[in-house]
Amino acid sequence: MALRKSILVLSVIGITGILFMASVSAKRSSKDIHISAELPVLGQLADFALTSSENAEVTLASLKGTPWIADFIFTTCGGPCPKMTGQMAALHQDFKDRAGLKFVSISVNPEVDTPEILAAYAKSYKADTARWYFLTGDSEKVHSLAVNGFKLGSLDDPIIHSDRFALVDGDGQIRGYYGGTDPEDLAKLTRDATLLLN
Repeated sequence: MALRKSILVLSVIGITGILFMASVSAKRSSKDIHISAELPVLGQLADFALTSSENAEVTLASLKGTPWIADFIFTTCGGPCPKMTGQMAALHQDFKDRAGLKFVSISVNPEVDTPEILAAYAKSYKADTARWYFLTGDSEKVHSLAVNGFKLGSLDDPIIHSDRFALVDGDGQIRGYYGGTDPEDLAKLTRDATLLLN
């Protein structure tokens, strides 16, 4: 009799465990579906290799596994760049306690924006360059990345660039575009970046 009770108890525990794991799995699947529905895939980036303000190589592969926010700027810009970089600095500060999210600012005027120039620019915005990369590199590669990869700007006039941020997931997929000076878009970017992080 005692043996039968023990078997029954173990069976109940086993079934409960299976049901719990199935529930967790269903929740995860539901969450993944929710993220996909909320944030459609708008493009896939090809690999690139650029140089950071710290003179380190940064590639798409080195960013794999973490979501990131990208923009295209240049340090001598008299247009939207200072405001965009200010907004990026605010996002960088807002997410300072959240591990995982990175920030990537790519110069569209790499002939001027050397790693040394970008280092000074990063310092002026109090950027933590372990999480916020300022990148430069071969002019043609930068412009191809902007236009062909991110679908931003124009090869005909590459210095006239987009004022939008792009949200990229850990697989190098573009998941959203946001006006870099639009408060409503920036609020949506914060929400969507949080969604990817969670």
